[in-house]
Amino acid sequence: MPKKRKVDIPSSDEKIAADAAISSVSRQVKFNVAEYPVSMYVSRFSSDTEDRYFVPEYQRNLAWSAEQKSQFIESLIIGLPIPFMFFYQTNDGRMEIVDGSQRMRAMRSFLKEGMRLRDLVLVPELNGFTFEDLPKDRKNKLEDITIRTIILDTDTDPSTRAEMFARINRMGTTANEAEIRRGSIPGPVTSLIVDLAEDERFIEMTPLTTKSVQAREREELATRFFAYLNQNDTPNGRFPGYRDRPKKFLYDYLKKANANAAENPNLVDEMRHEFLFALEFVRKTFKEGFRKTPTANTVPRVRFEAIAVGTALALREKPGLHVEPEKVSEKMRIKNFDRIVVSDGANVRSRLEGRIDLVKDILVEE
Repeated sequence: MPKKRKVDIPSSDEKIAADAAISSVSRQVKFNVAEYPVSMYVSRFSSDTEDRYFVPEYQRNLAWSAEQKSQFIESLIIGLPIPFMFFYQTNDGRMEIVDGSQRMRAMRSFLKEGMRLRDLVLVPELNGFTFEDLPKDRKNKLEDITIRTIILDTDTDPSTRAEMFARINRMGTTANEAEIRRGSIPGPVTSLIVDLAEDERFIEMTPLTTKSVQAREREELATRFFAYLNQNDTPNGRFPGYRDRPKKFLYDYLKKANANAAENPNLVDEMRHEFLFALEFVRKTFKEGFRKTPTANTVPRVRFEAIAVGTALALREKPGLHVEPEKVSEKMRIKNFDRIVVSDGANVRSRLEGRIDLVKDILVEE
């Protein structure tokens, strides 16, 4: 048994010195809290470096994607809470943006630079809109939305400001897609997915890193299973609305599935049974299950999607299907399964369809 590391108890002198250090550093962080409308932030930020508000050197290489900018603007428009911004007032009265430069750039891009919104999830009807396309009252409301800002005093030294930026961005966490769907689309199917993610059989067959588990990766896998399986063959074609970006497709599916489950009390039980039935078939039929090798400590999404959805489609076609594991392994080798199921371009529609169909064909072909 390893020895416990001895912890030294601070002496009285060390406690006094620590308290004095806290007081000294605390005096370096003086601030005021202000609240300004979006229009004012934008009017004072015509460029990253030359206007009243400016981006410091240590942040200038950072940049949000068009999707991130658009979704921030969407958050403003629909009234979602916006985090505080942090500014530092320089001796000449200008404002260094300690934290918030990406939000500032997004607001400027939309209000002043003609940016078109894209990849929106909550209000996809706004995709393609510029600021000028909004109705006048909506433009006015957006410009008048206020955002709180902490303004650091001029006595705050550069190293403290840089460290504050680093800590804000190290400690801050962004909600992942599974968390967003769980929070914004409650319902019977959402609850089913959360429940299945904690099922011992599913956990055993999908080894993941601690980080992936904390990011709710099993909820993501279960959501993809149901979305791709149940949208594989519809009156509107295969995977209607899928545009090589699964986020909106999954969001729309879950919203519709919850509505269907609310009307059909048997649907959730049917979905649970089909999921677990496919899981058990994979356990018996694929030598490594969803793993690539017996010792693999994680399961890639693309591999899970191919095996899980392809298996479920095969079982829908042949409920009493039985295939020897050796035969499946040999077919996977012949058809270069491991080379096809890779992450490069994984969300391209043709590749998604191809890997699912490959597994189905492996199982149902004589």
